[in-house]
Amino acid sequence: MALSDNIWWTRKARIQTEKRLLSNAIQAQLLLLWYSFCSVSASVFYLKFNPDSEYSGIAWVVFSVLVMSISGFINGLSFKERASFIKECYETLNGLYQKAKSRPEGELDEVSKEYEHVLNMCENHTDRDYYISLCETHLTTEDPGKELDRHPTNYVWFLFGIYNLRRFLVFGALYVLPVFLFLMVEVVGVCQK
Repeated sequence: MALSDNIWWTRKARIQTEKRLLSNAIQAQLLLLWYSFCSVSASVFYLKFNPDSEYSGIAWVVFSVLVMSISGFINGLSFKERASFIKECYETLNGLYQKAKSRPEGELDEVSKEYEHVLNMCENHTDRDYYISLCETHLTTEDPGKELDRHPTNYVWFLFGIYNLRRFLVFGALYVLPVFLFLMVEVVGVCQK
């Protein structure tokens, strides 16, 4: 494999890493907003319609503490800051890719050293990011057999599907959690009466 190909694929994987981090930042903010809205709505509901419920107060206090804890945890993950480092890295990799393409094979020692230095500038991409970039590039290239030097295997396609399904299910469960909690508190309250 040519150095220019390695640089190109690393760049594609780092672009996926940035997309994932920015998507996580947006989802985290939406979840915090949703959880806060649900917490306030439940509090208003119980103050107005069911002030004597013994479980609702405890459940929603626990939920509010959960929201506060998640908020601190999400801030600690610093998705946007990490994404900016990744973006700086893949933009630098683009310049290295152009250098590697324009030089003959025997004159790539300097580019190789720069490549190693750039890789150490930020966190590495995950295997998942690489697999997603491999599959998406394959899907968006007109003639992947001729244009690409790497192709996803059946196992990589399987992982690509699993990653996307898992992400959908996890975020779906996180968005449904406050509604589920509200329904459970109501069912327990009805059973107690």
